Amino acid sequence: MPMKKILVITGIRSEYFILRPVLLALQSSKQFKIKLAVSGAHLSSWHGNTLEMIKKDGLPIADKIDSLFMTNRETQRPKGIAALLYGLSQCVERENPDFLLVLGDREEAIATALVGNYMNVLTAHIAGGDPVYGNADDPVRFAVSKLAHIHFTIAKQHSENLKKIGEEPFRIFWTGNPAIDSIRKVKNMEWDKVQKHLNWGIKKKNYIVLIKHPLSSEKEEVYSQMKITISAITSFAQRNRLKIIGIYPNTDPGSYDILKAIEEANAPEIIRFYKTLPHEIFVNIMRNALALTGNSSMGILEAPFYCLPVVNIGKRQGGRISAGNVIFVEHNEKQITRALKRACFDQGFRQQIKKARNFYGDGRASERIINALSSIDPKDKKWLVKRKLV
Repeated sequence: MPMKKILVITGIRSEYFILRPVLLALQSSKQFKIKLAVSGAHLSSWHGNTLEMIKKDGLPIADKIDSLFMTNRETQRPKGIAALLYGLSQCVERENPDFLLVLGDREEAIATALVGNYMNVLTAHIAGGDPVYGNADDPVRFAVSKLAHIHFTIAKQHSENLKKIGEEPFRIFWTGNPAIDSIRKVKNMEWDKVQKHLNWGIKKKNYIVLIKHPLSSEKEEVYSQMKITISAITSFAQRNRLKIIGIYPNTDPGSYDILKAIEEANAPEIIRFYKTLPHEIFVNIMRNALALTGNSSMGILEAPFYCLPVVNIGKRQGGRISAGNVIFVEHNEKQITRALKRACFDQGFRQQIKKARNFYGDGRASERIINALSSIDPKDKKWLVKRKLV
């Protein structure tokens, strides 16, 4: 039986970290031949040139598609989709894959689903059915679900959400979150190595991680929101003799405003920001953090696996299933401070998190995805034709 050809599309560090265990498992399987179409922030030195991570993993690259328009305007993302449609359609025609594989709700996801739909190539989508209110990405994610042919959901409730919008049950496979596969496999690192990479003498359980991205529906307020966040968290850290490890934002419009606020954060002895970090370093930082704050999706999807308390600031991530580890607050210094105090020092709350149910899987998503793809005949027309109506 010939190997099934899979073209995987990736555009940003955070999404690649989730995809990575699936890609490595596919590469080691004798049933599949994979290649990557690399785009967006991966090709930007300003965002850490994460293309080098992909090369280090030894994954074959079919194409590099420049799709990141470095502006702070709303035109950035639709222009990026246009570039992806053009470049990806040519790549798909040349590579002639059996499957396209993509994750999430960013530009790469909608462009891949459109190309797959128009070019009759089976599109497998990871993380459909996951509602995220208040952001342009939420309707995009559900549009991808209506265009995609195969769904790998990261929570069982997401599978039910897809059925409610008319997706046929045979297309839907619950797998869990692939990021947990990767976290589970990363070995504990000697702390001296982590400190050396950070170039900072920082102690375990004596720091907070800050990851904050812009929200599309609140672009005009992003700068002031980040200023409030940094002010609250640095004051809290200073009073409690803690440090803060910050990670740069994603590339969405408004990211320049967050970076401006970061540049103005003049407290290097308390807070330091990093463009990107190697996966093994990042996982070990999260394992030994006191808490996570900001508004990253990892607070919802991955932090429960770390048994990590999270302070989610603002409306980003609203609507998602929480394992009980997340405290939701507004951009208000008093609210942020109270939540940080509870997250870091309330032992009852921290013990409760250790016992909480994780809705996002058990660290074996890659195995389930491979089994599902193995069972699908890409020449069977039933996968291309959607018959069910809502």
